[in-house]
Amino acid sequence: MSLLIHSKVRRFIADPDIAIDQGTANTRLYARGRGLIADEPSVVELRPDTGEVGAVDGFDLQSRSLKPRLSLISPLRAGVVADVNAAAALLAPLFKRARRFGMVRPRVLACTPTDACVSERQALVEATYKAGAAAVVLAPEPLAAAIGIGMDVGSPYAQMLVDIGDGVTDIAIVRSGSLIKTSAMRVACSDLIAALRLMVREEHNVDLHPREALNVIRKVGAKPHGASSEEYFPAGTDCRTGTLRRVRVTGTEIFQVIAPVFLDIIGFVGKVVRDLPSDLSCEIIESGIHLTGGGVCIPGVAERIALETRLTVSPAKDPLHAVIKGARQMLAVGASTNIWETANGDSFMMSFA
Repeated sequence: MSLLIHSKVRRFIADPDIAIDQGTANTRLYARGRGLIADEPSVVELRPDTGEVGAVDGFDLQSRSLKPRLSLISPLRAGVVADVNAAAALLAPLFKRARRFGMVRPRVLACTPTDACVSERQALVEATYKAGAAAVVLAPEPLAAAIGIGMDVGSPYAQMLVDIGDGVTDIAIVRSGSLIKTSAMRVACSDLIAALRLMVREEHNVDLHPREALNVIRKVGAKPHGASSEEYFPAGTDCRTGTLRRVRVTGTEIFQVIAPVFLDIIGFVGKVVRDLPSDLSCEIIESGIHLTGGGVCIPGVAERIALETRLTVSPAKDPLHAVIKGARQMLAVGASTNIWETANGDSFMMSFA
């Protein structure tokens, strides 16, 4: 009864509970009772006059989508917080956006890769507190993604999820509401973008804009026979003049530089499947692989994983929002049980039975 009274009182005097998916490329924030509050690039602006970092509004980001971004920095690298102050500067205005004039700061459920070490988890917790959180608990991203796509995570039979994000390829085996096996590799979509940008910089002396690089990668795809002599004209900043310039590249050229990254990702998934214990392997053969993350948006990735593993691969219908959708559901359960009272901020909430 006391927990129920505490919950009702807090609902009136506090800001809403928040779930965040702070990724290398995008940050998504859900406020309980308010819906999806933010879904925008994970970047902040470095102010040259003071050396401080601050948030960038959405309009400004759009207006500079094809202009030099020398003042924009990302607080995250390979899926984890690399700059605590910058990560806090990114989250703080989003927390304010979710406010409803509460007198108590919000409680936060934040998602993190399964391979994040103690210091990396602590960095996320610290940034979240600096942004204005009253309490923080961490949840593993692939478990949130599994819940977000509607997997029956409470099933006694093992199921496998592969989340190919911007900075991390995260693999998890879910059974009876818990992650019973995980494996992660910090090679993902951002490495595809980096490989293409390096080639364009070396051959054309142009710093290709990341969004432009991703657009052409999605057009070329992951299949070897998909590459062709078709020409693409992505835009970037001329390294000599600082002006906007488009370069001409063919599908074949693009595929040649991104193919090694695809091989790393596909090979990693294949190795995890081959190394599974026999009991898990039999169950995964039955359920197949569920695929989430930005990698799903690249044509041919699911087919190549299926070919490598000889398993059925089911791409999520909304792969980019799988984690935040699952975090939203975890938040609802967490609020009813007040997980912030029993969990340490630097600990995973591993079970969702």
